[in-house]
Amino acid sequence: MKKVLFLLLTVGLFACGSAEKKTETKATAQAEITEVSLSIGGMTCEHCVMSVEKGINSLEGIEAVKVTLADSTAVVKYNASVLQLDDIKEAVKKRGYEVKSAE
Repeated sequence: MKKVLFLLLTVGLFACGSAEKKTETKATAQAEITEVSLSIGGMTCEHCVMSVEKGINSLEGIEAVKVTLADSTAVVKYNASVLQLDDIKEAVKKRGYEVKSAE
């Protein structure tokens, strides 16, 4: 009886684990990670940098953001299947800054 119970538990654990792996693989396959460099106008201090980063990070689909005051740029990695570049530009504009160009 103990062997049967152990066998059922073992099979159940392996079955649950394999279902999770399949879901993770499927979600990863749908992600289109894109990187863009934005030239930001109007930033004058570190508070500006934090504001732009916070605005961009609030969007769904953002993977990473690095804003630099020295060259007034924001390097953004995002999931293009979830988010559009125009959405990122709009988030920057809502914070009071201008997107001069995107590369």
